[in-house]
Amino acid sequence: MNIAVISFHGCPVARLGEKDVGGMNVYVLMLSKYLGHLGFDVDICRAVAAAVFNDASAISFEVVDGKTRFIYLIDGTIDVLSAATTYTFTRNVSKKLEFLPTTFYDGQGFITKKTLGVSSAKQMGGARICFSGTGTAAKNIKDFFKKHFLPFKPVVVPPKEKTKNWYLEGKCDMYGTDRSGLASNRTQFPDAEWHIILPEIISKEPLGPVVKYGDQQWSDVVRWTVFVLFIAEEYGINSKNIGRFANHSDPKIQRFMGEINGEHHPNLGSKLGLSSTWAVSIIKQVGNYKEIYERNVGENTPLGLERGLNKLYNHGGLLYAPPLK
Repeated sequence: MNIAVISFHGCPVARLGEKDVGGMNVYVLMLSKYLGHLGFDVDICRAVAAAVFNDASAISFEVVDGKTRFIYLIDGTIDVLSAATTYTFTRNVSKKLEFLPTTFYDGQGFITKKTLGVSSAKQMGGARICFSGTGTAAKNIKDFFKKHFLPFKPVVVPPKEKTKNWYLEGKCDMYGTDRSGLASNRTQFPDAEWHIILPEIISKEPLGPVVKYGDQQWSDVVRWTVFVLFIAEEYGINSKNIGRFANHSDPKIQRFMGEINGEHHPNLGSKLGLSSTWAVSIIKQVGNYKEIYERNVGENTPLGLERGLNKLYNHGGLLYAPPLK
């Protein structure tokens, strides 16, 4: 299992009791590959469930693979894809997919055995390189070795197989995928200390929720759910202290809490077809972005990832939300 995908039964933004909205059906693939990152992505899905249903647990889990994630999204079987899915030009334009705010800025890297005595991927000329044939890894690896005039032996791993297993079985000398995935994989190796993640970051891998074109209201719901996670962290609102922000003196906090809005609408949630306290539900039940990051992939987890680019803009990162007003 690995990639989190959300499917709704009925209208995604229908009010509870108005029609058979059911729950959220979250599809997860290759869990073992992104164990830590999976929890991160599932929390993003739980935030959407909290916004729509006021119940972050209104989710069930299924298994899909790297190909059916797009098929199911395009044919309407699912409504949101949330996980290790890189925002690219081709996926956006050719597949008619709408990529929503990036929730994790990653980059592809390489892992290899310390016994080879290398400290850089540039020292791996002629090596056997494993990669999945269903993602962006193949092109990134080819581009890297071409750029540095290095030969390599491609080892394409079939969709039903795990790249890390081929590497551990000795079918290749190193393999490449998102660095968060490499960190997650290494924690599960029986001899983790004998494997090194090389320093090169060979690509940009912006990861986040994806919907298909055609439903502006639904894409707005998912988009602003993500933004609420950023905004809450920026305001200092988290799952433990949110109750203290009720009836706050700051109008922007009042808007966040669903207490005011402006002309023609009693609150912001009504513009999305949601309850007045949709943002409060998200933070109460799931937490803000910092809480999600720290409990799933942060420095005190087995992955031990620093925030890096995944900090708020006012702390040197790339996470930025438009005004909630």
